[in-house]
Amino acid sequence: MSENANIYLVSDEEPLCPVGDWVHRQLHENPRVQVVSVNDLMRVFDGLSRSPALLVIQAGDALAQCLPQFSSWVHRWPSMQILLFGAVSAADLEAFYRQGGGDLVPAALSNSEGVSSYWQAKLDYFERQSDVGRQKEHATRKLDAMAARLRAVEEDQALGASVQRMLMPEAPLNLNGLTVAHHIRPSLMLSGDFIHYSLIGADEVLFCLADVSGHGTGSALVTVLLNEQVEALTRLAATDSNLTVGHMMAQINAALCEAVFDHHVTCLLGIIDLRNNQLRYCSAGHFPHPLLVQNGAVQALEAGELPLGLLKSKEYDAVQLALASEFKLLIMSDGVLEGVHGEALAEKEAMLKAFALGDSGEVEGLLERLFKVSDEGLADDASVLSLVRKVGYDR
Repeated sequence: MSENANIYLVSDEEPLCPVGDWVHRQLHENPRVQVVSVNDLMRVFDGLSRSPALLVIQAGDALAQCLPQFSSWVHRWPSMQILLFGAVSAADLEAFYRQGGGDLVPAALSNSEGVSSYWQAKLDYFERQSDVGRQKEHATRKLDAMAARLRAVEEDQALGASVQRMLMPEAPLNLNGLTVAHHIRPSLMLSGDFIHYSLIGADEVLFCLADVSGHGTGSALVTVLLNEQVEALTRLAATDSNLTVGHMMAQINAALCEAVFDHHVTCLLGIIDLRNNQLRYCSAGHFPHPLLVQNGAVQALEAGELPLGLLKSKEYDAVQLALASEFKLLIMSDGVLEGVHGEALAEKEAMLKAFALGDSGEVEGLLERLFKVSDEGLADDASVLSLVRKVGYDR
């Protein structure tokens, strides 16, 4: 028998039946067996720190007194086996099994002599169940610890997402019929997409959409640096008319390279001059190409440079375009391409052009109009920056 096994034998009646006599001969002299009355058993069980291996109960009054405790014992010690011996009625046997009893000691064993393999089989089963229980308990503790860490991460990410939202524009910008607005649908709680727009003069709006490589916390942290750089450049552009979009892009690139992030950034940075009807922009590897709709046609702004954060000495050139009195400029992150219908990239680009040409450009509901967003979300952040000017009224 196992040295860790504790066996409790509950027997209150005399004379013993043949099976009871055999049980006593098998167990009574074993030092790991305690022979107790029902009352003594209750007191002993109240103070136990570890599970008994076997509880062997004599049928009759002992069983009747123990039955009400079965459910609590089974719950407390799921590895313990409750055995019954002696003459038992069908009703008592049914109650025994219903309440969690394990086995009726076979009457045929009363003819056996010596140490029976029956007890060893029961003790071996107890050991196996105890091992399973310990493994489950260990696994439960690990899962609980992991769940606690996950809750902490989720709380941190929720806080991070709140901070990210504070970095983005709070409301659309309206100026002389131009409405600038945005929408970001992150694939995770934190986003690697960054959007900024603000006035830098009475008739000029600076705007930016950046897409950081990767997902999650690392990408989100890069957006904090992007915000710091773009905010500083916005203040500088408001006072320095000689600061070009290309110089601003180069400065952001230098800051990202110095930070040595393990991420690169595609970016579209531009200025709309409403007084002179001009668009000045610089693209650092941004894709899909921004789409400019005016005079009944759609134009992809395909000029592109190296993404940010790869080469510190890189210089960036700006492009200047004339703007019509009415226009739409839609800038999207590459996560949008995931939801657009089409197998080949060329098909997706064609669909985006057709959509831009026919859509109002209103940010609210734009992604839903463009493609069906499933409840499972997207594999990548999907963002859109919309700049729409209509003549005749200030929206």
